[in-house]
Amino acid sequence: MKTLRFALLPAALLAGALLAQTATPPPPPATTTVGTGFDYSRGSYGLASDTTVTSVPFEVTYESPAWVFRAFTSWLTIKGPSAAALTGGAGSLTRPTSASESGLGDVYADLTYRGDPLGTGWHLDPTVRVKLPTADDDRGLGTGKTDYYGQLTAYRTFGAVTPFVAGGYRFLGASALYPLRDGAYGSGGAHFRTSDRTVLTASLDWRSRVVDGGDAGTEATLAVSHDLTDRWRLFAYAQKGFTDASPDVGGGLRLSYRF
Repeated sequence: MKTLRFALLPAALLAGALLAQTATPPPPPATTTVGTGFDYSRGSYGLASDTTVTSVPFEVTYESPAWVFRAFTSWLTIKGPSAAALTGGAGSLTRPTSASESGLGDVYADLTYRGDPLGTGWHLDPTVRVKLPTADDDRGLGTGKTDYYGQLTAYRTFGAVTPFVAGGYRFLGASALYPLRDGAYGSGGAHFRTSDRTVLTASLDWRSRVVDGGDAGTEATLAVSHDLTDRWRLFAYAQKGFTDASPDVGGGLRLSYRF
């Protein structure tokens, strides 16, 4: 499952009223969020038969006023020949088995710095990410190599609309079985706040080809995030791919709880 990319909404919730007109407002408290859900994708990826991927993700996020740390993994079930689900879009690159396999996926960890807005009002947030090869590559659940990512996300809020654009570069661990290419990726779109509790998001994601002779990946995503309460949040998305390096269709749900 390709992890869906979102710019972080620049919302700073103040805890309590100002002590005086000239006093500096206190920063929002640090929070920890845990979540799980369900993801599904299906595509032929340029091969004769489809590959379907279902997963149950497990996520934890620690968020302070300036830093966001997130770690996540999933329990994967892959049925079909394509390795696109493991590599982020590899066209006709195949797994060592086309049988249905289930097991723990790779572990991802990323760190984002959210600084003050620039003079123009735009935010520019850098993110670094690492993929740890915890999935079993012999069973076609992972590549068996460590990957690294670096990314910048720019966003600014105009009333109820927050447009964003992100660009990054990935360094993929290659092997004889998975001869992967390093390359760039990007995303652009906007968040639309429709109420105090609901945000709609539309985005278009692109990434350069992962193997020689493969396609670049391109997908469109529609998503909705709704705060059920002050602590519980429900997130749902649907995805459509446009190349052989992308799933034909995908979607999923998340339920998270904030401490």
